[in-house]
Amino acid sequence: MAYEDNLIRQILLGNNEMFEQIVLKYQNLVYTICLNIVGNGHDAENMAQESFLAAYRALKSFQGGNFKSWLCRIAVTKSIDYKRKQSKAEVSDIARFESLANGGDSVEELILLKERKEKMEIILAEIPNKYSSVIRAFYYDRFPVKEISRRMDLPEKTVETQLYRARKIIRKKWGEDGI
Repeated sequence: MAYEDNLIRQILLGNNEMFEQIVLKYQNLVYTICLNIVGNGHDAENMAQESFLAAYRALKSFQGGNFKSWLCRIAVTKSIDYKRKQSKAEVSDIARFESLANGGDSVEELILLKERKEKMEIILAEIPNKYSSVIRAFYYDRFPVKEISRRMDLPEKTVETQLYRARKIIRKKWGEDGI
């Protein structure tokens, strides 16, 4: 952490080239987070760039603490915002098409599904990244535990434990809002 604090201090003093070291250190992590949320490589690259740019711009507001967590939160937020914008456009197109094709019967189901997905995105944004990234990899990307373990460089038992804990947190949060 002292190394990162020193880098941040140097960047704030005008040595902007030092930010490249932060990018190099965290680019794989940020890309993986973005990929888990947005679902494709091209968009994940764009969101990773946006995340680093936002972090650079907000560096003055970083109040110390865990820089890695702060950066990951920026990546999650940027990616979820992007996904929401994409989702709204897709849902309205699908709803319009289904309404024409089916006389409007399935639009209500589509809207309920959309609301559930949005609620889940909000919950995933609220829980610690170590849990949300495992949930996304397991349920959204449909990776088996072994693959998640390999990609995240974690023991399989740790991935299983994080899945268990994440499910427990999600159930609790889901119930708190009455959904």
